[in-house]
Amino acid sequence: MALLDVKELSVHFGDKKTPFKAVDRISYQVAQGEVLGIVGESGSGKSVSSLAIMGLIDHPGRVSAESLQFENTDLLTLESKAKRQLIGADVAMIFQDPMTSLNPAYTVGFQIMEALKTHEGGTKKGEKRPHFRAFKIGRYS
Repeated sequence: MALLDVKELSVHFGDKKTPFKAVDRISYQVAQGEVLGIVGESGSGKSVSSLAIMGLIDHPGRVSAESLQFENTDLLTLESKAKRQLIGADVAMIFQDPMTSLNPAYTVGFQIMEALKTHEGGTKKGEKRPHFRAFKIGRYS
């Protein structure tokens, strides 16, 4: 079973008369414990496809897909409140923009722990979760 299942994802910008295809029918699956690297030239749609999966494409962008699921949850029809709970807690993105990316003064593990603490409701509750403990023991620091 795939953790993330993307089928025929497309993203268009502009109006219907002059649409621009930023992403054209990409499909892939990522299983639990698997790592997927998306590579391509500047402007090839890497960030746009990731933003689309997270539901962060605003108008005039249009996202379409045959299927877009995370842990069998349909991301295309997910309501705003449920999406806010999912994004940042279970699905996250490290942006390329230097002003919003990781801080070089802190370890990656520390910064990810801070995000997990925020979404897990503090250290006591969060430290019981396996992914949280993995960061604490230094597996990802």
